[in-house]
Amino acid sequence: MATKYINAKVGFYPSWWYKNYGISYNRQYYYDPDYRVDAFQKQQRILYERFGDVGMGKPDPEPEPFIDYGMVLLPEVFGCEVKFFDDAIPWAVPANLSEEEIFQLKVPDITQAYPMTEIIKQMDYLEQKYGRVTGNINTTGVLNLGLKIRGDQLYIDFFENPDLVHHLFNICTETIIQLARYVKSRTGTLASSVTPMAPPEMYVLPDCTVVQISRQAFEEFVLPYENRLSATLQPFGIHHCGKADHMLEGYAKVNNLSFLEVGPMTDLKRLRELMPDVFVNARIDPVRMLNCSPEEIAGDVKRIIDIGAPYDKLSIDAVGCDYGTPDANVRAMLKTAREYSAAKIAAQQKEEIA
Repeated sequence: MATKYINAKVGFYPSWWYKNYGISYNRQYYYDPDYRVDAFQKQQRILYERFGDVGMGKPDPEPEPFIDYGMVLLPEVFGCEVKFFDDAIPWAVPANLSEEEIFQLKVPDITQAYPMTEIIKQMDYLEQKYGRVTGNINTTGVLNLGLKIRGDQLYIDFFENPDLVHHLFNICTETIIQLARYVKSRTGTLASSVTPMAPPEMYVLPDCTVVQISRQAFEEFVLPYENRLSATLQPFGIHHCGKADHMLEGYAKVNNLSFLEVGPMTDLKRLRELMPDVFVNARIDPVRMLNCSPEEIAGDVKRIIDIGAPYDKLSIDAVGCDYGTPDANVRAMLKTAREYSAAKIAAQQKEEIA
């Protein structure tokens, strides 16, 4: 079926939920599956009441027996302290392991490692209660995880101790593969813990911290491990939080890449030149969603659509919308994405027929 309009979604940061409705993302959210399922149903009803006119939420949602642990599970497996908050996602404090401790690391048996043992108990409980378990675990990325284990010293290791970097990244990669394979074997999905815009069965690698290194460092130290992941976990995509321009040539060298999520103001024209066959999800800046007018948000959406074709390989979302984000901006984003893309697609199809 031909594309009629592009897919667009808005997501809210925990602060929006907690400060507006008292729904907390504290430790209970991640450790008590009944609390989490109940919170999700409440959220769906709230979204429908507030934004049902633009397609958000459900008036009578069914229970969704899902697992979640933010992006802190693997850091905690490797010894990072995890902090939970009512109004923010969990945060893993870097372990700052020494050189000696890094070289002593081995790939753990993820099914026997805490807190994965707790997640497995939740999976078993949800399957017994609902007959199924959904959701998945954000594995975090190779560089993301390496930085949590080693700390900022890792940036110096790129120059002074490359053997340590490769040893650490090998451990990270093999552990990520093990976690992803286990979770997919139980839930059938991998993407939703990172992005709602990719096909659920896709493995989407979070690459947030590559904004902090050069493309040369990426290609020497990170790319080989991302290619190992892409060879093992298919279909394969990448999530990049920020502006991705300095890394586009590097991403073009990732084998079998079929999905790329990029942050605000990324040069989509250049991205399309380098990776014409990759599905692109372009993100709207949550700071602009908070501070700008509906007209400005509509303009942001139109700029993406104007340069984002082909439209069957484009979507837009605005995630992480903070407390105080005007409802009018949410509506402007979703309405503009649907209506403007529908008009552009219709005009394109008319030209093709003519």
